[in-house]
Amino acid sequence: MPAFGWRARIGLISPGTSGIHTSALEMEMLAPDGVIFISRFLDGPRSLGLDDLRAMLPQIAPAAHVIAATPDVDVILVAGAPIVLANGSDRIIGAITKETGLPATTNVAAIVAGLRRLGIGRVAVHAPYYPAEIADLMRAHLDGAGIDVASVLDGSGVDFEGHKDVSPQDTYRKAKRAFLETGGAEGLVLVGGGAPLHDVIAVLERDIGAPVIANNFAALWHALVMAHVREPIEGYGVLLSSL
Repeated sequence: MPAFGWRARIGLISPGTSGIHTSALEMEMLAPDGVIFISRFLDGPRSLGLDDLRAMLPQIAPAAHVIAATPDVDVILVAGAPIVLANGSDRIIGAITKETGLPATTNVAAIVAGLRRLGIGRVAVHAPYYPAEIADLMRAHLDGAGIDVASVLDGSGVDFEGHKDVSPQDTYRKAKRAFLETGGAEGLVLVGGGAPLHDVIAVLERDIGAPVIANNFAALWHALVMAHVREPIEGYGVLLSSL
């Protein structure tokens, strides 16, 4: 086994609309020593419209096939929650496993797994830059997984290409308000991995007094669990510290 990735090799498939995706940057930044990502970036989507998102599905299995050609890949992770939600998380996982024979997950599946790991059954959801149509798909997915969604605050009005301009501080304030105004929520879900959160997630979790299950951090946690890497990552929320 080469020195790079001696502990785990995680395949990562993510959208390629505007350079390296924030999901890849945040996960690579926080990954423990000895863990590397083998990345493939998709061509698109052109928009967050459902037709454009569903048109991405044929790219996923070929991307997974290329990743699987790298020796000793442990798990393949798909980022880009709108693509996952529009095409179905289970469908995408099944397509990757059929193509490669490798374990697979998605960031959406990781959020559900993280909520179950922490025993959270009722949540508030904030999607900093998703239109209402995509935020509603997230609500439906969580409902289908047996998670009670008490409220959803979407990102209507944010331009599709402007997601990286959504500041962590703005997300902090909106997410905190969404949680505090929701009665009985046990946790907060932040979905939308293109908006960086590493500067604020621990502060947000501390200030609301409840777990925050955020897109990229849940995805990293789930991939590491599936790759059997158990090293707590402190300072980025209770889920990563539970490894």
